[in-house]
Amino acid sequence: MPYRDIEAHELFQLEDMVLVDIRSPQEYKEFHIPGAVNVPLFENEEKKLIGYIYRNEGVDRARELGEELAKGKLEEFYRRFKELRDKHKNVVVYCWRGGMRSQGMCKAMSDMGLELLRLKGGYRAYRQFILRDMERVLEGIDFIVLTGKTGVGKTKVLKLLKEEGMPVIDLEDLAKDRGSVFGSVGIGEEVSQKQFDALLYEELRRVGSGLVFIEDESRRIGNVYIPESFWKKKERGTYVEIKASMETRVKNIISDYMKREGWEEEAREAVKRIKKYLGPQRFNYLMECFERADYEEVIRFLIEEYYDKKYRQFGEPVIEVNCDDARECVKRLKEFYDSLSHEGKVQDIALQGR
Repeated sequence: MPYRDIEAHELFQLEDMVLVDIRSPQEYKEFHIPGAVNVPLFENEEKKLIGYIYRNEGVDRARELGEELAKGKLEEFYRRFKELRDKHKNVVVYCWRGGMRSQGMCKAMSDMGLELLRLKGGYRAYRQFILRDMERVLEGIDFIVLTGKTGVGKTKVLKLLKEEGMPVIDLEDLAKDRGSVFGSVGIGEEVSQKQFDALLYEELRRVGSGLVFIEDESRRIGNVYIPESFWKKKERGTYVEIKASMETRVKNIISDYMKREGWEEEAREAVKRIKKYLGPQRFNYLMECFERADYEEVIRFLIEEYYDKKYRQFGEPVIEVNCDDARECVKRLKEFYDSLSHEGKVQDIALQGR
């Protein structure tokens, strides 16, 4: 039974589907289609060896080596794909660009009696499709953008809203970076641009249409950039300013960052990166605070001397909501969401928030 090629857009029409990424574990780790499992045709070192042979001895010898390495694994591949095929109606195989790896794997499994689907054009075709289609998906969405200074609790509020079933997209969570001096401190993960775009597209499809809460971000979050179509839609959103006392802001930042072993050293390094902006006197003061483990003072000082001075608001807020009590803040935001959903009540809510 021969395998069948499908186009990228067909992925979202298939029922009971599992995606199988047959690239090396390192390639998979860097980026993959969300939800895909990794069944590597070649391990990392094998792929490096094939690449070396290709560059030094040519394509024919590299192909021969690849076939030799794959032959010894056919029974294991069959077992893995048979397990997936028994659990799912559709098993879709992909590599980077729909070349020899996915063609060879699908043909071998087909010869052994397994019916698989192959993503034509591989991951590259998927990426091209989602970047084109993102603009269409965004047409049915309007953003409520939570803006406000560092530490006021925007991320906490988003998580609480999501827990209560409200439509939310957490950009910082997708990027694994908090978009501040400390960025990924205490997170310990990195996300590539390709993976961020894929996760964002999947989130947009998940929320569907209507009003969606997001946090106000700069175009760059850590080492990734918000796609232009999403950014333009955010700029046209309805902005809500979240406010909080200094005490609350300090507590929020400490809670966010002090979660993982090694966070303190990462935080020191993050402060060193803004040494030029702080100047020697303020920088040395912060290092002294670190030495005596006065982390509350580190945060308070950074809020006053760095965060607030660098703060830039991207949109004009229509209301302000205090977040010293996060639950009360969520309640107000849900009321505002309802007012926008039903229209006509926005002005009343705005006046109450001032």
